[in-house]
Amino acid sequence: MRGRRTRTAGLIAGIATLALTAAACGDSGSDTGNEAQSPAPSEDTSAPAESDQETSTTLVTWESSKPFEDTVGALKEAVSSNGMMVLGDLNQAGALQSTGLDLPGAHTFFVGNPTAGKTFFEKTAAIGSVIPLRMYVWADSEGTAKVSYFDPKPLFEAVDPGLAEGGQKMSMASQKIANAAAE
Repeated sequence: MRGRRTRTAGLIAGIATLALTAAACGDSGSDTGNEAQSPAPSEDTSAPAESDQETSTTLVTWESSKPFEDTVGALKEAVSSNGMMVLGDLNQAGALQSTGLDLPGAHTFFVGNPTAGKTFFEKTAAIGSVIPLRMYVWADSEGTAKVSYFDPKPLFEAVDPGLAEGGQKMSMASQKIANAAAE
């Protein structure tokens, strides 16, 4: 029970930090780019589950063939083309600029489909810890634009094993969106 409380407290702290950062963000961006899919190694990530199980997921990263701003535009277009919408966004480069950190690009998009999301929330409100999907467009130190996200399938299953099929669909959709944004 104690481990579950610790994971839950960590999740709540993360959500609070994200909410505060989102409230403080402005809007700006940079250019850069290049191509190729390159999934990064998996990282252990615990999510509160209806049981005390732990799960891990993979950070998936796609290298873009376009500059940063064009990748951002392509991501928005790909989200729409796949029956989803940008439900919110966070310009992390803009927020961090106030600290003196000048990133070549860092922007998070919260992606989802309210109609599909409704079916997940009807099953369990805990799915809100996973959706909307967080897709991150960023530029590395050489200025190469990338699109990253955590594979949602294992996260859906960690929240509720009955959501495995929905998690698989979200996993496939996120792959299509990232690929379209990066090519």
